[in-house]
Amino acid sequence: MDLMVNKEYDLYKDIQERCRGEIYIGVVGPVRTGKSTFIKRFMDVCVLPFMEDEHEKERAKDELPQSAGGKTITTTEPKFIPKEAAAVHLGGDVEAKVRLIDCVGYMVEGATGHMEENTERMVKTPWSDTEIPFTQAAGIGTDKVIHDHSTIGLVVTTDGSFGELPRAAYLDAEEKTILALKKLRKPFLVLLNS
Repeated sequence: MDLMVNKEYDLYKDIQERCRGEIYIGVVGPVRTGKSTFIKRFMDVCVLPFMEDEHEKERAKDELPQSAGGKTITTTEPKFIPKEAAAVHLGGDVEAKVRLIDCVGYMVEGATGHMEENTERMVKTPWSDTEIPFTQAAGIGTDKVIHDHSTIGLVVTTDGSFGELPRAAYLDAEEKTILALKKLRKPFLVLLNS
């Protein structure tokens, strides 16, 4: 039997069928690369303009992540955005319900916000009965987004051309993210922010 004869493959249709029409995009990678900014922009361009229910649209706007420049980490925990999956038209007659998953990301040298008075901040998480170091919590949350929650990974990294951290600061965290996705054989894209 020749499987290639008269067979058209529609990637979007395949994704729609395999994921029951819901796609969870794990926006992952090193801290301070623009993950939250990407999510906000994606929602502004691809989701919010097409939401018909004004109350849902307003709720979705309120759920958008905060973002800022500099070295300070602004995301503190994984977050599903929007809270309820939103319909996105993928082309032709294919539509999928999409949710993006924001996360802190893996720590990079030179980032701030995880230390207080020369000691790593201790935080309470849903994954531990006791407080754990911020860096450990960020890693666990990022791992959970990669392993447990996303159907597709979007690795956001940077060439170091913006912000205050050099490209070299991101390499280890970038590699760790990509290796985790490859090990799971999870489909992913790399977005180089510059």
